[in-house]
Amino acid sequence: MPLKIAIIGAGAAGLMAAIEAGKNGHQVHVFDHAKNPAEKIRISGGGRCNFTNKHCSHENFISNNKHFCKSPLARYPASNFISMVEGHQIDYHEKQPNKETGQLFCDGKSQEIIDMLLRECEDV
Repeated sequence: MPLKIAIIGAGAAGLMAAIEAGKNGHQVHVFDHAKNPAEKIRISGGGRCNFTNKHCSHENFISNNKHFCKSPLARYPASNFISMVEGHQIDYHEKQPNKETGQLFCDGKSQEIIDMLLRECEDV
């Protein structure tokens, strides 16, 4: 049964929550205090947007429950987001690939990631 969902915050997490809820058939409304959505994405990575880390695992998180992040990361691994970026034909690179940091940045501006997330929200 579709739900009416209100998401407070139009940052990266809020927009991704809206996308996933919309994909599941729910009616979603996103609210934010800022004039423009995803303002922190815009300034991240010096404007190039460090959008994920390809080596992300539950071991990278600190929690009283060491298993807390296993399920979410198994359900939506970094490769899913990378596929979304590639599907929108956004060019990216790994920071210092010779050091295996896994940090992925847009070749262009972070606005490309914002536009991608907003398009995904509109498409569901």
